[in-house]
Amino acid sequence: MLLLLTALLLIYTAYSSFDQWAARLAVIGTILTFILAWFCLDTQYSNYTFFNDWFRFTSFSTPITLLILALIILLITYLTVIHRYTMPAPWLVSLILLNAIGLILLPSVNDLLILYIVIELQSYSLYTITGVYNKSYNATRGAMLYFLTGGIASIGILVASVYIYSYAGTTNLYDLSIISEFNNSLINPMYILTGALIFKMGLAPLHAWSIAVYNYAPTVITAYIAIVAKVAISGWLFINASLLGPYLLYIIFYVSLLTSAIIPLYQVNLKAILAYSGILNFGYLLLPIILQDSSYYIYLIQYVGTHIVLFIGLLAANEYVVKPNTRWSPIVLVSELIVPNKIIAISLIICMLSLIGIPPLPGFYGKYAVITGLMGAGLTLPVLTIIIFSVIATYYYAFIIKQLSLSLYAAPLAPRGSKATGLIIGIVMTLLLTYYISVPFLLEGLTIINY
Repeated sequence: MLLLLTALLLIYTAYSSFDQWAARLAVIGTILTFILAWFCLDTQYSNYTFFNDWFRFTSFSTPITLLILALIILLITYLTVIHRYTMPAPWLVSLILLNAIGLILLPSVNDLLILYIVIELQSYSLYTITGVYNKSYNATRGAMLYFLTGGIASIGILVASVYIYSYAGTTNLYDLSIISEFNNSLINPMYILTGALIFKMGLAPLHAWSIAVYNYAPTVITAYIAIVAKVAISGWLFINASLLGPYLLYIIFYVSLLTSAIIPLYQVNLKAILAYSGILNFGYLLLPIILQDSSYYIYLIQYVGTHIVLFIGLLAANEYVVKPNTRWSPIVLVSELIVPNKIIAISLIICMLSLIGIPPLPGFYGKYAVITGLMGAGLTLPVLTIIIFSVIATYYYAFIIKQLSLSLYAAPLAPRGSKATGLIIGIVMTLLLTYYISVPFLLEGLTIINY
């Protein structure tokens, strides 16, 4: 409700010339929402429902909601100041807040019909966010492609809901979870629903649209849409893992790892490589989702933190581009990634090393948590698969690191950018570099919350 009121206030002021003030107001509203969600961790009630059993508040959903809100706060903070390639978009912050409402409601959805409504709330706002800079042909093209492919996935959600209701006589997820005949059925319409949500996430083999959309969208928009939708949908899958088709997720796991480790070896487009990297990382999360293992949280937290620094660093690197490809995406190719600012270059290199899984960076502890969780469940083959494809993917991460290393020897330039950008990178990098200290406390806290 607080986010909705903030969004309505921003819509009222959307035509003003003070976009940065609108972003600052949005940050304040989101921080207040984060504080309210934080207090929910201390609630004495768990697994209770509201709005006629449409939403179910559980111990699993609160950490995901907090992570989504923290992600949105950090990304909106970047919009609070004027940058070299800042473009006027009076509706952008309002759309992000409307999208945030769908994102934080999604993990708590307890009914298939409401699932469709909430998915469409966050999807339609994402389509509009993608095309908000409508003077860019590529942005408009990406928004249209996003809309068409998202519509196909939405049809899949509706078809699955119809079959589930005709079979079980209910659309309530909690009721479905206690119908043993439904859960044990080989012809399970939940496979259709799972496939539609995987399509929405852009995982392989239903991933081609996501590569194109991320490439067409302006960099500042790619930074947002590349993370938030995947985090929210994966959170819903994790909470409702008992209903999903595990065999389909196993197939998606192997195909995603194979695709996202091999194809980028031949890529030189930076955003395409990062899109495949996202597929690879969320592929790792599919098996912890099936097992509902706490390693899901450990890996997701480090993934979000690493990618915040990565994308904010890329946006800050745009300040040093002499001949931008376009105003919306100054850096497109890896060869153009020359960052004379050594702090930004080192931060990006650390992010790449974390994605590789070099200790003591957070990526190592994320993969370690996933691998130990899978070994504890006796899943040896998936563990070997993760290790093999992680080694293969190291090549294209090293390709970017090599290019960034050239920046360390570039002629120094006067620092550009903003204090907000430096603050975001500084805070998140501090958290990432001390992540190994936080892991035991995170595991202990998650154990207390969930049990």
